[in-house]
Amino acid sequence: MRPTARRGTFCRGEYFTHAGKVMRHVGWIVSGGFKHSLIDSSGTRKAVGFVFEGAVLANYMSAICGKPMPTDIIAIEDSDVLLVPVETMRTLLVYDPTLNLSFVQALFAQAYENILETYRYTPEQRYRLLIERYPRITEQVSLGEIASCLNISYRHLHRIREAVLKR
Repeated sequence: MRPTARRGTFCRGEYFTHAGKVMRHVGWIVSGGFKHSLIDSSGTRKAVGFVFEGAVLANYMSAICGKPMPTDIIAIEDSDVLLVPVETMRTLLVYDPTLNLSFVQALFAQAYENILETYRYTPEQRYRLLIERYPRITEQVSLGEIASCLNISYRHLHRIREAVLKR
């Protein structure tokens, strides 16, 4: 069976998928970037992660198991994505265990690296890594979203940025 992949373009601010909905497509970012965001228990929208060129746009539980998405995935700039319908992915993953393993490993590696970065690096180091990976991030998203993703306050991010500029 041949995959029914197609390319899709997402404009800045356009949703790849919505929280509470089941994913319809799995994506691989060809160019651009996306943020994962959610509404916290106090009703505040928070950015919980950013993904860029070469990353997988998927949530295994939603795409493969049909569970609702825990986050929104929103383009932070005009982005080009290779899209595969989840039905195609499910079929391919059932009949090709090697592909299933590669898919799960890619998603796990992304998630695990994000978790480890929280413990391995200080907030300043995580900020520097984010800026190195995506130098235009401050042009694409608010500083509040960056602080949210780094799990620090806006004030703490402001102090970090001042310290970085002084060096």
